[in-house]
Amino acid sequence: MRILMVIHGFPPFYMAGSEVYTYNLCQELTKDNEVYVFTRIENPYEASYTYYDEDYHGLKVRRVNKPQRDYTLTDKYLDPEMDVVFEAFLEEIKPDVVHIGHLSHLSTNLPEIARKKGCPVIYTLHDFWLKCYRGQLIKPDLQICAGPSDENCLDCVKRTFKDKWDIEDVKTYRKHMDDVISQINLLLSPSHFLLDFYKNNGVDDNKLVFSKYGFNKSVILPKKKNYENDSKISFGFMGRVIPVKGIKILLEAFRELERSELHIFGSVGGQKIFLEKYVDKNIFFDGSFDNWEINKVLERIDVLVVPSIWYENSPLVIQEAFMAGIPVITSDIGGMAELVENGIDGFTFDTGNKNALKSIMKRIEDDPTILNVLNVSSTKVRSIQDDAAFVQELYREVL
Repeated sequence: MRILMVIHGFPPFYMAGSEVYTYNLCQELTKDNEVYVFTRIENPYEASYTYYDEDYHGLKVRRVNKPQRDYTLTDKYLDPEMDVVFEAFLEEIKPDVVHIGHLSHLSTNLPEIARKKGCPVIYTLHDFWLKCYRGQLIKPDLQICAGPSDENCLDCVKRTFKDKWDIEDVKTYRKHMDDVISQINLLLSPSHFLLDFYKNNGVDDNKLVFSKYGFNKSVILPKKKNYENDSKISFGFMGRVIPVKGIKILLEAFRELERSELHIFGSVGGQKIFLEKYVDKNIFFDGSFDNWEINKVLERIDVLVVPSIWYENSPLVIQEAFMAGIPVITSDIGGMAELVENGIDGFTFDTGNKNALKSIMKRIEDDPTILNVLNVSSTKVRSIQDDAAFVQELYREVL
């Protein structure tokens, strides 16, 4: 089978969760299929929409240059020039099926173009982007949105694009995104929370399929450590150091601990100056890491903390921690709460509540032996082999 995977970023230039998952799925699919990847790259030194092809670890990848940013709401979801490049690529490779991982920074016309060429379209949902142009269902002031509507979306658009909007833009956008969904054969959701969100917002239940992320379980090495009463605990954060990830809440909660360590693994970038006030002898900003070297990060962590303040779908880092035998403290909303069983393989806390998070971390610091009785298992993590086999069955169903 000839498969075209479409994703807004791809390794090694983009290494967030959706990109890493897509790469792993492609690697497994290529064992029995011919896999192509259509993605973007940001090169300000070359003309927009020029592209280059490469063989990346056995995958045939076309990277299209799109360095410019979005200036209007329409720019967020439509790009006629990207449509042209994509259609030409379809005609060139003639795939049997198109599997989309994300359309941000590409164009939402791609599903319709694929269908007109006779290709069925599968879409893996990683967030709320098909219903929320911000993708995270969170307002600019970092408050959780009640859900998509003309009124709520207009409120966000006004604050994002200032004077470059009107109510008709919002209505056109929302109608267009519904049309995009109508062009997709199946939407795969790795969390029940996300699946229910789309179902409750008008997506046909017959289009929605629950399908957990798969992982290459041979890559991450399990660790087993026995903790004593006086063990020094190393808490860890892995991911983008941005406000919606709850980094401020974590830093403020941790400052009240006395003898533990906190390691922040992720790029701080221009925010470093604002976060320096949190640095002390027990807080370490260790910088970004290459996902291929994830074991080096995990071996330095006793407890992973995922304090996001938005409805994270199915964070890869939680499942990567489980494969390493590491318990997780996480917010009690969205897909995060589905993954962590409170008191079994980790702990959940009231989202955004610094004191609730501090209480859990302090309890572990005071009695590290608590970690010995947790049952952290990799068996609840799906293998990439099972994932790929399931996805291929879906491909055959829609062909």
